Amino acid sequence: MTKENYIPVATLCTFYKVEMSLIQDLDDNGLIKIIQIENAPFIHEDLISPLEKMLRLNQDLHINASGIDTIFNLLNRFEDMQKEMKTLRSRLRIYENQ
Repeated sequence: MTKENYIPVATLCTFYKVEMSLIQDLDDNGLIKIIQIENAPFIHEDLISPLEKMLRLNQDLHINASGIDTIFNLLNRFEDMQKEMKTLRSRLRIYENQ
């Protein structure tokens, strides 16, 4: 596996000033995916944006990995409900225009 699109977890921990244990907790909760390349942990660059949100929740609001998991699940459900409402409104407009 190539390191091309992956960032070392140690670099992220240094940059964001967080402990490796927090990143590991996020991985354990399924919020991010850590992979091993040459016996070192890496995260794909596509996960940096959600990781930053998670780290802000942890640093600013002191929310642990389990709490972050709950918040992200609720946000995903909220987004799904918004999409469903948009679909239902579109379908309702068909009947209102008759």
